[in-house]
Amino acid sequence: MASALRRLAVLTAVLLMGGASAQLDTTLRDRLQEDAARYEQLVEAREAELAQLQEALRTTRRQIDAQIAERDRLSRRVADIAAERRTLEARQAELRTNIAETEARIADTQAELAALEERVRQLLVDVHRRQAQPTPGALGASDSVHQFLVRQRFLTLLAEQDVRVIDGVNASLQDLANLQTRLEVQEADLAANVRELNDREAALSEARAGLEAVIAQLNETQAGQQAQREALLEAQAALEAQLASIESRLADEIARLEAEEQRLREAAEQSAGTAEGDRLEQEADTLRERRLALSSPSEPNAAGYVAPLENASIVTTFGQDNNSFVALRASRPQAPVFAMQDGVITAVQSIGSNDGWMVAVRHSDALTTVYTNLQQPPRTVGERVSRGDFVGSLGGGTIPPPDVLRLYARDTSRTRAVFVDPATLLGF
Repeated sequence: MASALRRLAVLTAVLLMGGASAQLDTTLRDRLQEDAARYEQLVEAREAELAQLQEALRTTRRQIDAQIAERDRLSRRVADIAAERRTLEARQAELRTNIAETEARIADTQAELAALEERVRQLLVDVHRRQAQPTPGALGASDSVHQFLVRQRFLTLLAEQDVRVIDGVNASLQDLANLQTRLEVQEADLAANVRELNDREAALSEARAGLEAVIAQLNETQAGQQAQREALLEAQAALEAQLASIESRLADEIARLEAEEQRLREAAEQSAGTAEGDRLEQEADTLRERRLALSSPSEPNAAGYVAPLENASIVTTFGQDNNSFVALRASRPQAPVFAMQDGVITAVQSIGSNDGWMVAVRHSDALTTVYTNLQQPPRTVGERVSRGDFVGSLGGGTIPPPDVLRLYARDTSRTRAVFVDPATLLGF
């Protein structure tokens, strides 16, 4: 018990920003201790509830399993179509940009062509004047044969310039025709993209309606409600198991990076003094930085923790219905999610179409926070993040609403890691 309290004191010191205050916040320590005990109790209660649900569903298992399977199939279809839609939207934005660039080039070419046409008009006037002047007259107007020859040479150069201007006009006309053809192709691609996107939107609406209908059908019966509850508890237990495996995967990755760094440095030493040797050293330095980021989290930010959502409200509390997370509602769907504290990203992975993507941020040897129901995040394992940095957007799952974040806090200071209430850290 004494060692457990010592480990808890370490976690509490980290949570209180590395001992910024000499006075330990015993209230926070006690609440974290209570959270840990509640987690142990809710795991036991969850297992008991699962056993009861499985017994209650035994008689209708085949029918309920078919409905749950259909729910999950539709959930995956919704996720797939939503991903296709995002790809089409990105392609549409690219096409619109290309069209705008092509239209700008057409405008520039037309302006250049107008300037060339004005030069041609002036040249035609000069040619007409030169043709109207007889050669003897030109010779007579010259003081000497030399001046006449100089004038003729000048007129020849003007004629050569005339040819270049005409060639420039022809080239610009060809460029203009090519650009207009390209624009027509791009506009046709955009129209096809818009039609396909509309088709995807219709298919997405249909799939979502089907998913909602299946869920409503399940909710009409007690057995259906129990089956969904069972699936939620099993998914939560699976996620916790995945989070538990992060530590071992992290150790494996650190060992792999260290071995690869050593290999690169040995190869760089053999190629010392060459461009290849310098390149290998740079690669080794990059791996070293990533290895150190994974093995040495940043010092906690003395400013404390920040909420992962702006203007968030609690939907589900820690321990409610044997949950090990808190559910926070954002002010809008697809809202941005922020890191609660400085740290390093230790996991970025999909946890299924039902629950979307998750990002895990290790803040210290004692604490990791986990953010789920995200769209595919623009983050990678090994990245350092600062307090308040963007980690992803809500709306990646199909079962949780697109404005709800499921937030976990994992205390790894104990012999057996446990989940604690994130609201305790945030002061909710």
